[in-house]
Amino acid sequence: MRVATLIQGRDRFKLMLVRPPAHLWPLVNESDNFLLPLGLPAMAAYLRREMKGVEIKILDCLPDKVGWKSLEKAIADFDPDVFGVGDMVIYMHEGMKAAALAKKVKPSVITLGGGHFHSHMPRYSLGKYPQLDFIVRYEGEETTREFLETLRAGGDISQVQSIAYRDGEQIVETPPRPLIASLDTLPMPAYDLMPINKYSPFGVMWPKTITIQGNRGCPYNCSYCSWSAMEGEHVLGPDGRHVLIPTIRQRSAHRVIEDIDLLYGKYGIRYLFWVEGTWNFDNDWLNDFCDQMLKRNYKGLGWWAFVRADKLLEQEKLGILSKMVKVGLRHVLIGGERPVDEELAEIGKTKLSGDALMQASHLLKRKYPQVFRMATWITGIRSETPASMMRLSDYTIRAKLDFTQMHPLMPFPGTPLYEEALQKGWITEPDFGLYDMFHPILRGEHMTAEEISHYTAYIQLRFVRKQPLRFLAGLFSPHKIRRRIKRYLMFSVLKLLARDAYLSLKGEKKFEGFGAVGKLWKPAWYDT
Repeated sequence: MRVATLIQGRDRFKLMLVRPPAHLWPLVNESDNFLLPLGLPAMAAYLRREMKGVEIKILDCLPDKVGWKSLEKAIADFDPDVFGVGDMVIYMHEGMKAAALAKKVKPSVITLGGGHFHSHMPRYSLGKYPQLDFIVRYEGEETTREFLETLRAGGDISQVQSIAYRDGEQIVETPPRPLIASLDTLPMPAYDLMPINKYSPFGVMWPKTITIQGNRGCPYNCSYCSWSAMEGEHVLGPDGRHVLIPTIRQRSAHRVIEDIDLLYGKYGIRYLFWVEGTWNFDNDWLNDFCDQMLKRNYKGLGWWAFVRADKLLEQEKLGILSKMVKVGLRHVLIGGERPVDEELAEIGKTKLSGDALMQASHLLKRKYPQVFRMATWITGIRSETPASMMRLSDYTIRAKLDFTQMHPLMPFPGTPLYEEALQKGWITEPDFGLYDMFHPILRGEHMTAEEISHYTAYIQLRFVRKQPLRFLAGLFSPHKIRRRIKRYLMFSVLKLLARDAYLSLKGEKKFEGFGAVGKLWKPAWYDT
């Protein structure tokens, strides 16, 4: 299908990539919400290297505090020929609002949607949002380049893999593109296009932090995992639908360290946020990475990482964990999910024992107290009962974690869980804006969504109430990161409770108490 567009036959055109204004996460301050969206500079760097005559602007509205009125002016000032958005599921509505704004400013602009939601829900997105022209699905670099070059040459876009678009009344989905085999062939993200010094300038959880990536994907098959669904291999199944094959690809250690060298030396970054779902998957890679980092002897460099508990135990036996801590590991977020093997199997996490997190947390507490220990847990699985939730609560307390976060099970589009829940009628909430990891979305066998929500808030609070002395002791820990985060978390909870009480006294909302911790909030600049 040939499409006449604004950029056809053009030697030069303008591309604008935007993260629009958004509501913010409740337990961290405004500055800590401003983590750099790494996909935007990664895309820009690849297009800048591979295409001629494209001028790229990235506008991240969060750190620049660009509200909707200011965004309209920014679009008009840049006057893009192509406008792209793509983000997490809960921010999909803001992305489509931004695309509509771009069409209002310049009706002829070409709008692209990407990211998790549009990749897996192309028919929904193209059917519901007329302001969206095309969708780039899954891994975006090569698909976006080929698509834009095809439009510019007036070629046949139906031959471009991994896109979706309208052809009259029909919605066309082209076959999925093979993954980029070697991540080392990709250029360093275009950090120069980002407001580097505005990310977490007053951060506590992540002080002046920049995101970084060592691998893409995940080799495991957890039924709820959005990382695997987005970054894994997609192939055509016998029914013509896209089928996910869990896959992981690793950048070489020296290429990752090139990024760190730039961030540390040129931009003065001293804290990193690893965005991959399983940072510590590959023991050999970690050993090589740590050995190279030890030779550089960075001063004051630390980082946060999502890790698996069983891999931490392996790495301790191999002598790698001590190196990880020595070169910068300061904050781990472990996906504990459920306390017993049968419940882990229910959500597809079959290669992990329920006891692994307990062992890993106790190990870190005993041997590496400078590492902040945090874990996430899933509530509201299909077999959930009040008794199973209390068993989960007891486990989190015995694990001696520094902090824990409870999240109702989320059936994100593209995951095996979503497909099963859709077929079996388990989904109770059609509004994707509520897929925020706080609102129960699934119907359980024994508990209602309201009961799951109530118990989730209760056992979240119980984690602190059952061990007040240990929590208070953390406020005076000799380790700076533990002391800083514990004080901040206490301040944040008290502030949220006070705000909730104030708004309820004014009659603007019902008092929710600790339940208000799970509500996204709108920053003051959002509409300006």
